[in-house]
This record gives sequence, C-alpha cells and structure tokens, in this order.
Amino acid sequence: MNYFDIVLVAIACVTTPLIVAVIVDIFYAEKRKVRFSLRRASVWYVGMFALSFIPSVLLLTQNS
Repeated sequence: MNYFDIVLVAIACVTTPLIVAVIVDIFYAEKRKVRFSLRRASVWYVGMFALSFIPSVLLLTQNS
C-alpha cells in the first residue's frame, strides 16, 4: 500500500464534500425556513467526507 495514494485521495475528498455540504445546508435551510448554520454544515461535511473517503481508502488497501 502506498501512503502517498491515500494522501492524494484525502486531498481530493476534502474539497468536494465541503462544497456539497454547503449546498445541502443551503437547500435544507431554505426548505425548513431557518438560517444557514455553519455548525449544521460541518455535520453535513463530516457525513459527506466519510461517504467519500472511507470507501476510497478501503479500495486502495484492497488492491495493494
């Protein structure tokens, strides 16, 4: 297993979930008629990051 691959996957998996989490929270806030919350967006981000990073690492370690 090459740890450099995991670092590259981590960098790639950081930006996309951040953008998705902000967009999801904006739509959530609009639908629920509440204000945008950075705390709620960070919870969305943790979920999106876990959904993208953990399977990627598992695939990298399986193929090595």
